[in-house]
Amino acid sequence: MLPSIPMLPIRFWLIILPVLTGCTSGTPPENQWEMAVQGAYSAALSQQGENLLIGSVHHGGSYWQVSPQERLFDWNHKAEEKTGLLAVGISDDGKYAATAEHRKIVLWNAQTGEAFWLWEAPANIQDLDLASDGSLALLGMDNYQAALFDIQNGGVKQRLLHEGIVQAVDMSADLKWAISGGDDSKVKIWNLESGKAAFEWELDNQIKVVAISDNGRMAFASSHRGQNIIWDTTTGKQISALPTISGYYLAARFNKSGDQLLTGNSSGQVQLWKTGQAELINTWRATPRNPWIAQNTQVLDVAFTNSGYRAIGANGITYEFKGISIK
Repeated sequence: MLPSIPMLPIRFWLIILPVLTGCTSGTPPENQWEMAVQGAYSAALSQQGENLLIGSVHHGGSYWQVSPQERLFDWNHKAEEKTGLLAVGISDDGKYAATAEHRKIVLWNAQTGEAFWLWEAPANIQDLDLASDGSLALLGMDNYQAALFDIQNGGVKQRLLHEGIVQAVDMSADLKWAISGGDDSKVKIWNLESGKAAFEWELDNQIKVVAISDNGRMAFASSHRGQNIIWDTTTGKQISALPTISGYYLAARFNKSGDQLLTGNSSGQVQLWKTGQAELINTWRATPRNPWIAQNTQVLDVAFTNSGYRAIGANGITYEFKGISIK
């Protein structure tokens, strides 16, 4: 005989219902595509969101066309072995991609799938941003430095110093400016022509994500469960601040003009903001693979597309959201 289930008062179900169904708000996606069954360590969407580079948990690296969905290349650092890729990037022109594990970094031809070079960085790589033309890579490393690395010829061109592990980096499209953030709670804007810091700010916790606009005039940084600030890099003055959230921001990207910012957070929300006033335009939700196992999925990267927005979750699913996209 099956054991009887005790009858619980209605107020008990009202209390646990939000726990069972999840509390993350937002409009669900229009479309979604599974790219990694067991989830991902790292992921990067191309400039327009058409392609995706993902470092999956058990199946190594792969490069995808998102829609129609097609797996184009399998990328690993050793033959017959699956590489756990901790950082990945795609050049804005779509011709190159980079994958990193610990100190090793590989530059790939994103059109043929062939590897150009395998290099060794000065220290373990935490984050990377590939230049818009694939000529350079900005590496955030655990030796308290960001390194501007010549990924086509080898060698460090500049060392950008912090006082803690550098967790997040980004470069402007014209390769004149960069932003870095680290465990020292510092955010720095770098002039890549001189290698010197133009501005430096300190937030209230470790820096989780940074972003700089294509023209280098707008910058964003978010600390762990703390401040989320947008600055004008021509003056160094704060423009606006995004609200503190229960989780933390993990992904951010400006649109072409820099007047909008797209973010993804640890609670599975993708949000569109007006940068001038930090005005929230829209909120979407990256639905979990199985809500009984996990209520939310962390958002690893976001992108503006011609018709809306895309995001990739740590669960290995790419999401498409609809709305007004101002380029």
